[in-house]
Amino acid sequence: MHMEEPCFDFLRTKNTLGYHVYPATRNTSGILGFSVTVTTQATKYNSEYVDKKIEEFFAHFEEKLRNLSEEEFLAQVSALIKLKRTDDSHLGEEVDRNWNEVITQQYVFDRLAREIVALKSLSRAQLIDWFLHCRRKHGRVLSIHVIGYGKQEGDLNVRPISIVQESTFSREPQLTFLPSSPVLNIPYIMDIRSFISTLNILPYHKILK
Repeated sequence: MHMEEPCFDFLRTKNTLGYHVYPATRNTSGILGFSVTVTTQATKYNSEYVDKKIEEFFAHFEEKLRNLSEEEFLAQVSALIKLKRTDDSHLGEEVDRNWNEVITQQYVFDRLAREIVALKSLSRAQLIDWFLHCRRKHGRVLSIHVIGYGKQEGDLNVRPISIVQESTFSREPQLTFLPSSPVLNIPYIMDIRSFISTLNILPYHKILK
């Protein structure tokens, strides 16, 4: 919540990368993190430039977070608590929230109330420490670049390619992996299955408290 306005201001307003710019919190099988998504025109900026600007935003936000006053922090916490206390606007919201507890086998149907209790005990120092933990050597970063292809994107000599492949259950989009960029000094994943096979498999962590 605290990242939304600075993210839009830095990446959209000041750097004009694209109107579709937003941060989000993530809970992937109990592993907590955050992400920033930017959709831009391929004819205006390349994905390496966008990636660089996102990293610049993180550095900018870190400084902003360090300078956050206690009063500003408490105001953000109060606003988030108020948001979590808001009644569901329709029955579907309540159903989706409770059904998610069932399919994840966590069954914490009073999760919002528990989150409010946790927010009340959260300190400014804890928030900063968590962000720095994610950004420093302990953090893991995955940068996904989805690049358009075709005449509309300014590509020349466009050849027709098959964009779908048959699978056991349905037709799936076929990915075309691009060569690594010399601009970004990071490891590239060219074979997703092969990369996953090298990782440690963590047990599914259910957040029950």
